[in-house]
Amino acid sequence: MPQAQAHSPPTEATALAALTQQLADGNNAYDPELYLARARVYLDLDYPDLAAGDAYRAVLLCDYLRDYSDEGEISLDSEEEKPSSDATPSSQSSENSEDEDEDEDEDEGPRSDLEEFHAATEALTHLRASGTPSTLLPHLEEASLHLLCLSLLRVGCSTDATHYLRLGQRRFPSSPHFPALISSLPATPSTGRARRFVYPWNHHEPDRFSAETVSYLNTHIVPRSSAAVEVRVVNLPLLSETAEVLGETKHLGVFALRDIAPGELCMAEESALTVVTDPSEGGLCEYCGSRWRAPPQRSRPMLKLPGQCAPASSQVPDTPEPQRETFTCDLCADAEAAGIEAVVPTWCSAACRDKAMAKYHPALCSRPIAPLHRAAQNKSSSITTGTQAGGTVYALLLLKTFAMALVQNTHPLSLEETRFLYGVPPVEEGDLRIGWGYEENIRSALSILEALRIDVFSGRHPSLAPSSDGEWWDTWVINTLLAKFRGVASGRQNEAGETEAAAAHTLYSLVNHDCEPSVRWECAGVMKFWGEGKGVKRGEELHSCYCDKSLPVKERREWMMGCLGGACMCARCLREEKGEREKN
Repeated sequence: MPQAQAHSPPTEATALAALTQQLADGNNAYDPELYLARARVYLDLDYPDLAAGDAYRAVLLCDYLRDYSDEGEISLDSEEEKPSSDATPSSQSSENSEDEDEDEDEDEGPRSDLEEFHAATEALTHLRASGTPSTLLPHLEEASLHLLCLSLLRVGCSTDATHYLRLGQRRFPSSPHFPALISSLPATPSTGRARRFVYPWNHHEPDRFSAETVSYLNTHIVPRSSAAVEVRVVNLPLLSETAEVLGETKHLGVFALRDIAPGELCMAEESALTVVTDPSEGGLCEYCGSRWRAPPQRSRPMLKLPGQCAPASSQVPDTPEPQRETFTCDLCADAEAAGIEAVVPTWCSAACRDKAMAKYHPALCSRPIAPLHRAAQNKSSSITTGTQAGGTVYALLLLKTFAMALVQNTHPLSLEETRFLYGVPPVEEGDLRIGWGYEENIRSALSILEALRIDVFSGRHPSLAPSSDGEWWDTWVINTLLAKFRGVASGRQNEAGETEAAAAHTLYSLVNHDCEPSVRWECAGVMKFWGEGKGVKRGEELHSCYCDKSLPVKERREWMMGCLGGACMCARCLREEKGEREKN
């Protein structure tokens, strides 16, 4: 990538690149020893979040080997040839044995027997190449659990680390590693924080400030939404959580090409990266989020995602037709009738149906993704046990992104809908950290891959995206996508205060924040902007308010900390902060 980035020590960086290449070769993606080796390098490079991702995959492979060995499906001792690819596990192995260690972690739902059995037999081949599997496996199991615990502690996920430490201590009571780490646990549970910047090996992120990028945005993205604005490079203050300006940093911004009057519609942007929590019966189009059926009570236009910046309230009403002709997917309906937990989407028009079919729906069609949608509707769901607010809604955006990547045979970070979204600084500026959760960034992401029939080790799909491999769905890719969503996604709440829709729009994401905005916005199928206050003069930058502007300065800053990366330092915040100090 042409822009400057944080550099890793040459030896570790070279080792990391070599291990990544090894994992991409042949069936090496099923080698637990390679994952452990790369996890150790990640720890040395201060990426405990990425180390946790690799250590968890090693834990999974060891668990699969142990499960199928205990059930007699594979033999760790004999030198017999591995089972053929046509071999299948018996019905006995599909029953999860009662493990005295209560290792429920990897067995919360029905087992994907064929995929797990295939992974186990491939892992066994690698162990046989290294020595005697029955001797190696216990050492690998202990090392994988220990490294996962160490990584989770270093990234700050103490509750998750505690779970695995206790599991490791029960499984390996004579090991000194787990008691030593238990003694170092913090007195109070902590939540994860990970480095926030473009990874040095991320070659999918564009040089945001190059003439080429700005030209592409102004010739391909902007004209679809507006003839009144253009994108330019701007300098903004480098923020910190302590309300100190640490310098300046470059960003992209949106500027008026002509005067925009108060109340004038100046931008209207559609995005395929739109999700609705109830795409079947919620009354919202699964593709665009428009309302096709009037709600029992009028939906409030205030838009926000829980725990994220609360987007500004808009006075523009969402007034749908009482009922429209809608379209759905017969294959999904058949799957649901057959007992598969599929989602039967409702589209508000033939155009939305056709665009969904062309962009992503074939990857979602008839797949068991209903639990993900239920989790986004039900805060008490077992899937919502993570630490990051709004995680289940972001999981739906991740699901849609993966489906788009599969259908379009394009890396998730190279999709037009994700490529230009701002989520992490292009240069590591100080010690910027972003909220990170083991459940959201690792376990939930892998469950999405499994639901889409993507092999969680090789990254391959049985029929879609022939170019895909494990790198497409690696932990750093998931981290980058979730950082983008947390930074720029908008959400819409219903009258009950529950998120009913969320979306990521490229042009919308480039409009910078000010607590005295010059535009207001509403997302009701299409992201729309209107002039606000005194409007915008030609050549001026457009500013929207990322939170409820009626809040006091302290609460506004708290709401926006995640998406701004620090405390807001706009003129209004500085003025009100000064007033608060003088008052006290």
